[in-house]
Amino acid sequence: MIRRGLLSFFMFAVAFTSIIAFNNVPVIASGAKETSGDKEAVHSASNEIVVKFKADVNVPYKDGVEREVKAKKDNDLNGILSEYSDLKINRLFKIMDSETKNVDKAKAIFQNYYTITVPEGADSEKLLKKLNNSKLVEEAYSKPIVIEEPSLSSNSTPVLPSNDPNNIYQSYLNAASQGINAPYAWQYEGGDGKGISYVDVERGWALGHEDLTAHSIPLLTGSQIVATSADHGTAVLGVISAVDNTIGNIGLASKAQPMVSSWWRTGEYGNIAEALIVAADALDAGDVILIEIQTTYPGASGYVPIEVYSAEFDAIRYAINHGITVVAAAGNGTVNLDTFQDSSGKYILNRTSPDFKDSGAIMVGAASDTVPHTRMYFSNYGNRIDAYGWGTGVHTLAAASPSATTGYQTSFNGTSSATPIVTAAAIALQGIVKAEYGVTYSPSQLREILRDPVLNTPSSSPSTDKIGYLPNLKNIIDNLPVPVVDTTAPSQPANLISPSKTTTSISLSWDASTDNVGVAHYEILRDSVLVGTSLTTSYTDTGLSAGQAYVYTVKAVDAANNKSLPSSLTISTNSSNIVTVYYKQGYSTPYIHYRPAGGTWTTAPGVAMPASEVPGYNKYTINVGSATGLEAVFNNGSGTWDNNGGSNYFFPVGTSTFIAGTITSGVPVNNTVTVYYKRGFSTPYIHYRPAGGTWTSVPGVAMPTSEFAGYNKYTVSIGSATSLEAVFNNGSGTWDNNGGGNYFFNIGTSTFDSGTITAGTP
Repeated sequence: MIRRGLLSFFMFAVAFTSIIAFNNVPVIASGAKETSGDKEAVHSASNEIVVKFKADVNVPYKDGVEREVKAKKDNDLNGILSEYSDLKINRLFKIMDSETKNVDKAKAIFQNYYTITVPEGADSEKLLKKLNNSKLVEEAYSKPIVIEEPSLSSNSTPVLPSNDPNNIYQSYLNAASQGINAPYAWQYEGGDGKGISYVDVERGWALGHEDLTAHSIPLLTGSQIVATSADHGTAVLGVISAVDNTIGNIGLASKAQPMVSSWWRTGEYGNIAEALIVAADALDAGDVILIEIQTTYPGASGYVPIEVYSAEFDAIRYAINHGITVVAAAGNGTVNLDTFQDSSGKYILNRTSPDFKDSGAIMVGAASDTVPHTRMYFSNYGNRIDAYGWGTGVHTLAAASPSATTGYQTSFNGTSSATPIVTAAAIALQGIVKAEYGVTYSPSQLREILRDPVLNTPSSSPSTDKIGYLPNLKNIIDNLPVPVVDTTAPSQPANLISPSKTTTSISLSWDASTDNVGVAHYEILRDSVLVGTSLTTSYTDTGLSAGQAYVYTVKAVDAANNKSLPSSLTISTNSSNIVTVYYKQGYSTPYIHYRPAGGTWTTAPGVAMPASEVPGYNKYTINVGSATGLEAVFNNGSGTWDNNGGSNYFFPVGTSTFIAGTITSGVPVNNTVTVYYKRGFSTPYIHYRPAGGTWTSVPGVAMPTSEFAGYNKYTVSIGSATSLEAVFNNGSGTWDNNGGGNYFFNIGTSTFDSGTITAGTP
């Protein structure tokens, strides 16, 4: 006997393009009319671009990061920012900021995503090409946006379909081979969805509809309802959740708790991935997300699944990694997904290709409502698709506006109608196994059950239809697989290495682990502290200190949170190469305009060089990273340049002194000469030059009185010169120049008395 229990199962149902004819029985929604075409599709727009930076770029997650991006000195990005001075680089996910990564490491990957609005008059394709050429960008693509209109215990709360007047029109709930046999599941505890929650992700509903209002359906954070999409979302909810009352329809899983998350966000912007993350955060393991969205893609002949875009793919993986089942429409594009190629020419939707990227979602195609079921002409197809539902003739709810309280239709269709049918089957199964075993299926086990050709109803020609199987709840329940309580940890990641590193980042890679169910992600720890997770076999850690050793540990984690043995690696960041320049020339405020050898130049005129600890010199220190030297020119900040006659100056790593075009190694030599002077001038002046150097301006410098009575004193910094040449005067034209021979003072301290020079103080 199966125990009674509760099942908490949230389901993402994909509300894709419906190809709809509205023949409403018995009540027609106001303004409904027969239409043909997609109801709720998403296409690639040219006015907004998603940019995914590489993990080691380390740009703060906030709006307006143009300055921080410029500081990375990438020629391609700086060229774009120079060409479009008003261009803004903002967060893709408004629900996150720079602190989110510190709080939730699982969301770190989403902080690599930013968005750019294509400037007016710009060629979006050329802009995309420039972005993808940048060494800092992992991927850039046009952001998808919306196009309008696409032996078990008995049940403790029995479902009563006979008093729902429209039940007779809902043939998709009938026994196989016609339908999924929902009434068979309703006999059993949890088979009506009791204890399970799911989220419908699209953008419009009439949540007060008479056949939904009893659910008190929550509108999740950041969601905004779009009036023109209310009919579509209401129809989807009706298939699964029409209340078991005496009014109209009955939902296939009527006692599950529905929620909704709109991808049209508060603030008037579209963000599908953000809506998915919000949905996942509202659910528990065993629940379900339904995605009712399709998209266009450059080069594709029709609509394709939303997971072809990286941000949405990562958001789906985020939900799957938390044990949430995701059900997504395959789309109404008549596209062979086996031959679909992404912008890199990879067959990411073909299970037999080494390029295959598995989001973990259950993908749904559309078939006829007649037996044997044949693939509908518009449905996408291929080995990626797991299951099918009715793509035509689905009787469900309708709504003329978000405030509508009644309305029904007879011909909801497309993968929009097929997907909630499969979603309801998934909810029913999760409810039953949770009631029986106290646990739910993992997303991967549930998908394999619904893909099983032995348990489910094939289409008329599976080899050519390529849309998977229609769930057969009776057959599955009669042969109910036991939920895998996974206690087996993945294998230890092998061959952990660092393929590259810089002074501030370390990249890691390793061989994929294996698992009896499947590896969900990898944890990366630095010095025993979790710093991130990765869905792939690589990770880049950023924001590190130069020349510092770190111990990295990588663990494989499965959906049951079993963790592998760790693999560890000790690796140091590169030591920084430092160039220090002491500069002496005539510019009162010299500027240095530079680049690390082979790197990117600073913005002209460069950087003002502050005064140094050596009198007469300015000084600037530059971290050139792994470069072996510095290329530089000098200017006065106002357009006067010294570029070595067009050849520029080159400084090696370390400290150099620049004097009038000559570069010497080391700090400036700072020889000093101190002169004590005694003679008849009441205020003596010293007019001097370092040996071989430049004279001071006439009459020179007044010599202040010294600590010795009757003596004046002056100290002169002569740099690397070995002596000082000088004459004296009274400041008014009377001179003592040693009869034209001048006076010469050695380094150190000397005393001058009536033409005689002696070493030392007076």
